[in-house]
Amino acid sequence: MSYAFGHLVGAWIVGKAYQFFSKKKLSSAAWFVLLLGGILPDTDFLIDWALGYDSHRTITHSLIFLIAVPILTYILFSIAKDPGKKQFAVCIGLGIATHLFLDTLLGGGIPLLWPSMMHFSTSGISNITLPGSTFSRANPIELANQLRAAIMDMAIGTAWLFYLWFRKRIQF
Repeated sequence: MSYAFGHLVGAWIVGKAYQFFSKKKLSSAAWFVLLLGGILPDTDFLIDWALGYDSHRTITHSLIFLIAVPILTYILFSIAKDPGKKQFAVCIGLGIATHLFLDTLLGGGIPLLWPSMMHFSTSGISNITLPGSTFSRANPIELANQLRAAIMDMAIGTAWLFYLWFRKRIQF
């Protein structure tokens, strides 16, 4: 499972690849939307936390979300008459797609065809009847594994921030 920093780093790598291959520079706003898309599917944790309802890896980790959010982004920026509407829609879609890809690669898979709970991952397809467990209901072994993954995620995030600082892209 990848956490916030891992998803941000993944979206950042995709953004850099997009700039390299398209020879187009992303604006600061486009970078923001791309990185937002990289963590947006995990906003379902807020529902878990606020309501105690186990919704992680349901609709926000599906094709419905991957298709609907860029369309809604395009519509909203069209209403606002923003000339960057197409780039913003593409960036948020790339961010979400990166998130979903990382969860299929590093996690237990995603319910790509939600509401079917068939989870697609790089190790195959599995049928899960309930969404993944929340932190509050996890058993001690799951909690230890999630803690290890969260620590690894923090290490990735720290290394990324150090890289950006070393390359003089950010200052503290």
